[in-house]
Amino acid sequence: MERPVWIDILTPKQALFFWPLIERLRRRVKVLVTARRYEQLDWVLRLLNLGAVLVGHFGGDSLVGKLASSTERQRMLVRLVSKSTPLVAISSGSVEAARICFGIRIPHLLASDTPHSPVNRLCVPLSEKIFTPRYIPTAEWFAWGARRGQIAAYRALDPIVWVRRARELEEIAKVEPPEDEYVLVRVPEYKASYILGRGLDESVRAIREAQRLFGSVIVLCRYRGEAAELEKRLGRGVRLIRRPVLAIPYIRRALLVLSGGGTIAQEAALLGKPTILFYPGETPAVHRFLARRGLLKVAWPGDAVSLRRMMEDVMREDVRAELRRRAERLVSEMEDPLRPIENHVLSSLD
Repeated sequence: MERPVWIDILTPKQALFFWPLIERLRRRVKVLVTARRYEQLDWVLRLLNLGAVLVGHFGGDSLVGKLASSTERQRMLVRLVSKSTPLVAISSGSVEAARICFGIRIPHLLASDTPHSPVNRLCVPLSEKIFTPRYIPTAEWFAWGARRGQIAAYRALDPIVWVRRARELEEIAKVEPPEDEYVLVRVPEYKASYILGRGLDESVRAIREAQRLFGSVIVLCRYRGEAAELEKRLGRGVRLIRRPVLAIPYIRRALLVLSGGGTIAQEAALLGKPTILFYPGETPAVHRFLARRGLLKVAWPGDAVSLRRMMEDVMREDVRAELRRRAERLVSEMEDPLRPIENHVLSSLD
């Protein structure tokens, strides 16, 4: 029996990131793709047709729920992967995959741009290699026990993988955003373990400021209950996209992107769109890099005056033109972040 390469996917971003890698590896080797049942992930798995085996489910917004879900999912995955014993496993921070790899003595490769995630306490020590953007200080990985030779850095940000295939994605997704002018808002991932419970209040304040300045606001929601809560707080003056969708078409047509989420902020910056991050926590390394390159502004969510000034500033035409030039320059400098991962996997097959 041919032993597969195993890729475990937990979020929409990971599906988009690993999508081309799965296609390329399948030309050379069998690939087992696993994922979990999760309302944010289901749509993109269907969109990309990755052939993923669904194992377990998202643990919700409590630490106990996350622990119980992870424990049960690990048990189910053991039964699945032990049938074929993968050659190597790849994830962006799957505790279950890293633990199973340790238990059955196969290499686990960590591909991640989120050293701030607490899953790294478990995943980093159990990984053979860490593939990560070079713009992240290695000290952030050393804090979790990484060794210098363990880190393989690439000259790119992760969303460049699907930004470069954006037109193909848009054709598949068939998303038609409104034609009128609007500000696009993304609510933080307030159910994530690293900002658990924070994000909705910050989003409401950001949306109200955007309404005062621009009037028309579209909010990309993550969860069904989130849309109902925002509608209750904000009334019917805001357009809520209640189900998860591909963000890039909405980013392209937006006047401005206000993001509490890290991925959409990166996508918008790489597309040269005026972007303000209001992430309710310490600014992640990749966003600090984008801010240094002048492609992103970082606002403290509670400072309405500062946020308003930033919104007014980025709407100047000279600022917008400079953003487009800087984004094009940065995108042209970036390499394919999947190439070193692919090369490492294929070299292990020889």
